[in-house]
Amino acid sequence: MPHASPTASHRAIAPSPPSGPKESTRSGAPTCDTSDLKAPEDTSAGRFAAESWNMKGSHLELRDLVFGGVVTVDTAAGPKRVLKFSASAVTIRDLKMAVPVGPQTQHIDGAPGSTSTLHGDHITMYVESLTGTLSGVEGIPLPPALRLHLTPDTVPEWLYDTLGKLDLKLQLDLGDADIDQAGQTGGELVIPGIHGYGTPR
Repeated sequence: MPHASPTASHRAIAPSPPSGPKESTRSGAPTCDTSDLKAPEDTSAGRFAAESWNMKGSHLELRDLVFGGVVTVDTAAGPKRVLKFSASAVTIRDLKMAVPVGPQTQHIDGAPGSTSTLHGDHITMYVESLTGTLSGVEGIPLPPALRLHLTPDTVPEWLYDTLGKLDLKLQLDLGDADIDQAGQTGGELVIPGIHGYGTPR
């Protein structure tokens, strides 16, 4: 199960974007090829499990989101490149989590139609992949509906441009969110009507 420690201490890592990332428009919106972007080690994250865990929801809200760039974290399987995000609060409707544990996948679901919340200090998400339909973002002009797919190798140009602007806090709303995370630190997760079960892998 993902570990959350509301008292964890975190050291901010200043991203160092290259002078000219390669750009692509394959997704319909300008993106940056960040596969060659330097990914400094984030030692504050600790060590994560060897395999990522998955979180899905019909609607995801990320409040006061700051993009920390591409970093490297330590896992039981070795170093891994991830996208680093920090937020003051996260809410997710119709939460479904899947966590690999030995020969099984442990599932943790919220009640249908319920909204799970993650609140507290130093919420940091180390993301391997984030997919969703962007339905709202404050402060940046975007099309009304934009399907996103973020990885450590591909980042939308508008998000890449926020690197280093720690005073710029985004308010993001995503529909049909699907996130693979190497790990997560900080905050306390509350899941209404929590239901857990295991399935063979």
